Amino acid sequence: MDELMEKILKLQSDYFKRRKLLLILDLISVFAILFAISIIIQAKFFLIKSSLVPQMIPIEIIPPIIAFILAIIVALLLHTNDHKIKFNLLIEDKFPEFKEKLRTAYDNISETNVIVESLKSLVLSGLTIVSASKLLETSAIITKIIVVIIFISGATVISLNPDKYSIPPDTIENNFKNLTGIGTEDMNGTIDITGIPENTDNMGTKGRGDIFGKPKIASIEGKNIDLTLYMGDNTGTTVKDYTQSSNQFIRSGSFPVDVLGSNVSDGGYSMLMTKSETEKQLINKYAVERSKI
Repeated sequence: MDELMEKILKLQSDYFKRRKLLLILDLISVFAILFAISIIIQAKFFLIKSSLVPQMIPIEIIPPIIAFILAIIVALLLHTNDHKIKFNLLIEDKFPEFKEKLRTAYDNISETNVIVESLKSLVLSGLTIVSASKLLETSAIITKIIVVIIFISGATVISLNPDKYSIPPDTIENNFKNLTGIGTEDMNGTIDITGIPENTDNMGTKGRGDIFGKPKIASIEGKNIDLTLYMGDNTGTTVKDYTQSSNQFIRSGSFPVDVLGSNVSDGGYSMLMTKSETEKQLINKYAVERSKI
């Protein structure tokens, strides 16, 4: 193998090893974040409620598995363009002195004329200053490692104290319903009032909200009025214990009657208006006394 090609391939291998390390660090970071979130939002509770997990699988291992799968997807998306990196161009970008030289030497790697060999020798000697650590700085890797340590530490603390950091499932479920409207259909449904308690004698007496039975009797004008709502048989409601004497109309207190309007219905209003003031007062007094009988 050509010495220049061997050198380029070695540098390229070292560089992509470092990029794989970044991929692994990103994978660990994302997994720690997702695992902590699964604990905070009580993912295990919702998995149990959904009944989608087979009974033979322990429910405790499902959230970590889901978090790990999602972490792999996210990490691959973050590094989706790694395989598209052109290593020769990367070296030229980092080291301007190789501009066009490395590319030309690489394109003519199989040539053996004097000019190409001279160019290869020049490029090969210059590659001694190139290393994977300079193409992908060590500081970037150290930063990633620190971030990973922070996220793992946070996930560990949360997993050891789930009751302290997790959100109550009812709170999450109610907020989800309020935001999406899903699960509120039962609030708009028909209220079932067909069920009747067996003991109807005590219904409505203890504040239970029953509308059928024997509630407290209301007193109106000194008489007790039964406020019970009786169940019907589809065709209507039959009033029980009805008597004419117990349902008499109660006369209100007497008050002066304007006799001027009392004869409108029989057409005597125009005749009444022709009367003198003395006659009108006499008729008015008569109507008032008459109303007291």
